[in-house]
Parts: sequence; C-alpha cells; structure tokens
Amino acid sequence: MRGVAVGTSPKVAFTTLGCRLNQAESDQMAEELYGHGLRPWEAQGSPDVVVINTCTVTREATKASRMAIRRAARDHPGARLVVIGCYAVSDPDEIAAIDGVDLVLDNNDKERIADVLGDRAETAPLLQLGMRGRTAIPTVERVRANLKVQTGCDEFCTFCIIPKTRGPLRSMDEDSLVAEARARVATGAREIVLTGVHLGKYTYDSGGDERSLIRLFSRLLDIDGLWRIRLSSILSRHLTDEVIDLIAKEPRMCRYLHVPLQSGDDEVLRAMNRPYDIEEYVDSMERAKAAIPGLATATDIIVGFPGESEEAFERTLDVVGRIRYSKLHVFRYSARPDTPAAGMDDVVPPHVKKERSKRLIELGNQIRRGFLEDHLHHPLEVLVEDERSIDGNAVCSGQTGDYVRVWFEGEGLLGSEVRVRGREIRSDGIRGAEMLEVIRR
Repeated sequence: MRGVAVGTSPKVAFTTLGCRLNQAESDQMAEELYGHGLRPWEAQGSPDVVVINTCTVTREATKASRMAIRRAARDHPGARLVVIGCYAVSDPDEIAAIDGVDLVLDNNDKERIADVLGDRAETAPLLQLGMRGRTAIPTVERVRANLKVQTGCDEFCTFCIIPKTRGPLRSMDEDSLVAEARARVATGAREIVLTGVHLGKYTYDSGGDERSLIRLFSRLLDIDGLWRIRLSSILSRHLTDEVIDLIAKEPRMCRYLHVPLQSGDDEVLRAMNRPYDIEEYVDSMERAKAAIPGLATATDIIVGFPGESEEAFERTLDVVGRIRYSKLHVFRYSARPDTPAAGMDDVVPPHVKKERSKRLIELGNQIRRGFLEDHLHHPLEVLVEDERSIDGNAVCSGQTGDYVRVWFEGEGLLGSEVRVRGREIRSDGIRGAEMLEVIRR
C-alpha cells in the first residue's frame, strides 16, 4: 500500500490546465490542503498526492488533460492521483479507466477539497496524518494573484459544455472576496486578477447587476498595497458606461479588456446563441476604446463553426481589422459532446478550418506586432513577477498594465514596480534595454 513515512508531512503537486478560473481554484485547493498539514511538492523526490485540475472546453484541451493525467501516473507511480475539473465532470468514467487514477472528483468538490479527500478511503489516511500538530495555514504567494469572483453560466451557447461542467451562476460573497484579496496582498500580491466563467454577471444569481461589480472594484481599491486590478474576461454587454468610466478614471484598473467575440457574423452568432450582435459588440468596444486612453483589447474567436460561409469568415476578419485587438485567441471549432452544435448540419471541412485559422492568426500577428512596436523606446511600467538566472545573467520579467510581458536584466526586484525602456520585440513580448528606475517596492 502506498503511504507516507511516519513523522513526515505529505507533499502535494498540482497540474492546472485551462482558464484563469481553474488556476484560481488550484490556488484555493492548495491553500486548504496546506492548512491541513500537506506541503507543496518542490520537484525533489516524489509527491504523495497529485491533483490534476482539468479542462475540456475544446477537443485539444481534453487531449491535453488526458496527456497530463497519464504523464502524472507515469512519473509518480507511488502518488495518489486525484483528477478534478471540467473534464472530470464531462467524462468521469473515461478518466477512471486510466491506469493509476485513484479519484475522480466534481468541480463542486474544489470548494471543500480537504473534506472530500478526508472522506475517501484512498486518501483519508494521508490527510489524517497530515493534520497532526499543524495549526498554521500558509497561503500561495504570487505577485499577481487570481481572485475567483463567480462560477457557472446561464448563456447556453450551442458550442459550449461549460454550463454542464460548471453548473448555474453562483457568485462569491463580497465580504469574503475582499478578505481574501487582503490576505493575498499581505503575502505579496500586488495585482489581483478577477476571474469567473461569466464575470459580468457577478451577483446576477441574487438579483444584482453590474453595479455589484463596480462596488467590488471600489472596495478592492481601498486595500493598501494593492497596485493593480485586472479583469480576466467580460462580455461586451457588461461594459456599461459606469464600468467603462471607473476603468478610465482609476489608474490602478489595468488598461486591458479581454472581450470574447467568437464570430464577426450575426448569423453565426445566432447559431451559436451568443447574447449580442455585431453592432452591439462593436459599439461597446468603440465606447471603451474612446473613453480609456491606451486600452489594449484581446478576444476569443472560433473559426469553422457549422454553417460558417466564406463571407461570414470575411466579416470576422473585418471586425478584427476594425477593433485591432492586441491579442487573438483563435480556436478551430471542435464538437463537444451533448451540445446542440454537435448535431448541426453544414459542417465546415477540416482543411477549410485550418486555412481560415491560419489567415486569422496571420492578421492577428500583424496587428500585434504593430501594437508591440508602439511600446518600443518608451518607458514601460512593469510589475516584476519573476527573477531567474539565464546564461549567468540575472533576468527579471513581468507585465505592463496593458498586458505585455517584458524581460530585462536586474535582480532583487521581485514584487517591485519598475520603469523599463523597451528595446526589441520578442515573439511573446518585449526585451527591455535598461531599467530606468524603481517606481515602488
């Protein structure tokens, strides 16, 4: 029987796939398990528990989740292997059949992971050992920390499996969110990223509206030591004048909005059951860009949705060229099980999806290069999130407020905000020529 030596604390390793919400939930699960006596695995020896937090939003995400599970079983044969997340909800029997998997858990189990593991025969002895003599509850330390604001979705887009794997809208308590943010700032977080499946519908499940999100922003901005607030993703119809006005007036709100488009064609959007049309979407984006100086925008687009004609795809290219997103996330449509789109006719052939994806990515890269070039030879304010030695040189990296990663030489700056002059474009950001000054530590 697999076990832990008497007198030692068991170690837990996490592998997280998919969205920022998954990352926020992995952090929360880790903190809860650390509070029950487990320790983080630091790539030395073998972990006693491996938690795989999975994704299944696309066929590629499902494949990556399966590979991660099999890799963990192969690399850590002595560990209890716990699989959780959206893939674990959509295909639990498929996962349970993978050799080495001990437990398959539901998304809702994330919020009480220690209790769940403590109730299961496969892991209970391990947790009981870990709880002995432990009272301190360490937290995950990150310069940029995720804050789970809500989960669940009620839009029922025809291509999406998330309502099945995440369930209905559920918002977190405002006081608890503020307390969690304070705790993360106390352990070194300088930027908080608000995450959720449907962030703009925070408190909709209890009769609220976008004013609840604005109130949450305002309370978070009162936290001493919090330098930045960033939104992970928000639908265009939730970019109300009040939300836009707050971002425009408050310098600590990051000038960056990820606003999913999915298609630039109204007929495709109706087939997708998206809750907006192109006129509404473009109006929201143009209002935001006009009101917020230096706003960077990103989006998600699906190519090759059933029924997407060449003319419909051309309209998507037109919208991308008009909005000029700083970053595109392009996905070829893949049918998800038990979704309405999976049974739709007029399927787009794979080679057409591939060709359209290539064209859209090329346009996105062209626009992004121009966006990055605008950052060269200008002072950039960077929050330092990482320091490491590369070829004998101390190298720092971090993000600007408009979500550009910057690398530069320096040390002893982790968690600081610095001003750097950009020198050259990298494929994934900018290399800094020199650090000009430390703004704050």
